[in-house]
Amino acid sequence: MSRFKSFPDGPNDLVLSSLKGLVATNPALTLMENDKVVVRQSEKDKVVIVSGGGSGHEPSHAGYVGKGMLDAAVCGSIFASPSTKQIISALSLFPSSRGFVLIVKNYTGDILHFGLAAEKLKAKGLEVELVIVGDDVAVGKAKGGLVGRRGLAGTVLVHKTAGAAAESGLPISEVSRLARVVSENIVTIGASLDHCCIPGRDPSQQISLGPDEIEIGMGIHNEPGVEKLTSIPTREELVQKLLRTLVSSDDIDRAFVPFHPADEVVLLVNNLGGISNLELGVFVHLAASQLRETYELKLVRVLAGTFMTALDGPGFSITLLNLTKAGDDRILQLLDMPTGAPGWTVKQLPAQSASLDAFMTRVEENSRSSSSTLKADPEFIKSILLAACSNIAKNEPLITQYDTVAGDGDCGTTLLNGSNGIIRAMESNELSLDNVVQLVLDIVDIVENRMGGTSGGIYAIFLSALAQALGNNDEVALDIATLSKSLIFALDTLYRYTRARPGDRTLIDSLAPFLTTLVETGDFGKAVAASRSGFETTRNLQAKFGRASYVSDSTIANFDDEGGLPDPGALGVVVILEGFLSVYNK
Repeated sequence: MSRFKSFPDGPNDLVLSSLKGLVATNPALTLMENDKVVVRQSEKDKVVIVSGGGSGHEPSHAGYVGKGMLDAAVCGSIFASPSTKQIISALSLFPSSRGFVLIVKNYTGDILHFGLAAEKLKAKGLEVELVIVGDDVAVGKAKGGLVGRRGLAGTVLVHKTAGAAAESGLPISEVSRLARVVSENIVTIGASLDHCCIPGRDPSQQISLGPDEIEIGMGIHNEPGVEKLTSIPTREELVQKLLRTLVSSDDIDRAFVPFHPADEVVLLVNNLGGISNLELGVFVHLAASQLRETYELKLVRVLAGTFMTALDGPGFSITLLNLTKAGDDRILQLLDMPTGAPGWTVKQLPAQSASLDAFMTRVEENSRSSSSTLKADPEFIKSILLAACSNIAKNEPLITQYDTVAGDGDCGTTLLNGSNGIIRAMESNELSLDNVVQLVLDIVDIVENRMGGTSGGIYAIFLSALAQALGNNDEVALDIATLSKSLIFALDTLYRYTRARPGDRTLIDSLAPFLTTLVETGDFGKAVAASRSGFETTRNLQAKFGRASYVSDSTIANFDDEGGLPDPGALGVVVILEGFLSVYNK
């Protein structure tokens, strides 16, 4: 693929052109070109199933849009998560009376953007479940403990189960439960003779394996494997090695799902994009034979084909779903249900095309304004917002200085972009200062559009959850008790999307102490002081997340006369809170 000349607009043009090709050969699908969303018409009021992620994994995810699987797929650039805006655009196409289930692979960008979309819809009163799939066993529990297993080809089994369950009319609670049960009982590992060729890049500039090398446990984004063999084994030996990692309980670090003789198992053998069907058939035969003979497993279904690729990766992956441990007979029935999705090997395509206009629900109709009556003094709200924005501008150089040493130097400017957006919105009367919940939702939009990056996603998820909690209160006026309860809910929600906790040297170290102190004392001043104290502790903490985790310990420990380098994100939280406090005290 890399030897073809680049498209005029680069990889994005390639993705869009590919999606046009998909819908051209599948008349039941429709493409929203501006947001790279593939959708299908649903004939019934049902739970809506949406997935997506970076492109380059075709037929995932757009190929699984169809009756009995996905209702929409949101496509990012090659190996890059789609934006929250794209995801919201996809969700806005569907009626929401039965709710939404969003299925994503366990990658930070996908989780943040789909998670933010989920929280924004929840804040508007919609029912949304986010199912995160991690089936990779190559990254063991010790090394992958903080981030968990990567999402690989097993994700399509979650798509199929959830899609069939929704098509059967099951409620969102049962659809999401079944999806999670499948996700928790699948394991996948792959092997490849080389890295894939990324369109637009010079092949000579890409990492390649030698003619006698093979990597075990490669990811689907060109990530290196966990083991490189300098002598290529026979096909039978290679399958033996992969199955030992999947099934054997000897390697405790990778024993994510237990397997016992007579367990009923679904086997899925996946082409990573660049091996022949002839070779794939050999791997299917070897895997099925060894699972039956060596491990005495009962293979109730064997699926083989191209399900989730790494562009033209010359390799394959093996996925096992333990139905016995999953403990629900309906899963196999749901996997067997017919689907119109073109990427699924057994399909019954609808006969006629679906018109986007026939079922499209406009963004304005699904983007309902908050109906909450929770009020606060508009002048007071305006004053504290301006004070916080002013304090951000004042401290931006210091935050930037800290982040230049430990990160990529954009923490201060990112916060400043957000605060400037809030100021401009106030100047143009675009903020709902008299409605607390709608105000927070307005700020979420500004944060998402102006800040971006990881910090923008974190702030937006936290604020979306805050709006949701505030909207669920029956109170008429905002007070400390209502605010405290809602803030704790927002923090608990944020914890579902990040593994950062107090002591990990992140903004959580100043945010969490503020919230806990506010709940315990009801004293805003003491809570802000606790936040400042939490920030100061980051001088002596080791970074576990973000770019700071790659900076040498000596650089952080010996930063200045006051001690180690503090976390810039934690300072950003303190600056905002101290800005609020300057007006609150008056």
